[in-house]
Amino acid sequence: MTTNLARIIGKDLWHHKWLVALALCVLGSALSVVWAAQESRNLTAHWNDLLQQRDQLDVQWRHLLLEEQTLAEHSRVARMATKDLNMHRPKPSQERVVRLP
Repeated sequence: MTTNLARIIGKDLWHHKWLVALALCVLGSALSVVWAAQESRNLTAHWNDLLQQRDQLDVQWRHLLLEEQTLAEHSRVARMATKDLNMHRPKPSQERVVRLP
């Protein structure tokens, strides 16, 4: 009885082979859509991570620019020259002018 049933199902499937092929194509297409949607979600998440990293680097860059401006400020450099390096402004009598040929 089972062989007869299996044979009947096989003959029926073979008789409607175009419908079976069409069903397999629809199933494959559905799986492709699911895969593409998941890949799109992953890429969007990665894009958002990169945007966040760019923003963090931009903030860090701005802080570094502020730090550079602070360290290069004229009053700070002059104060360090007088205190740390014992430098002073020369008197006009001590100034020498060097002329290039």
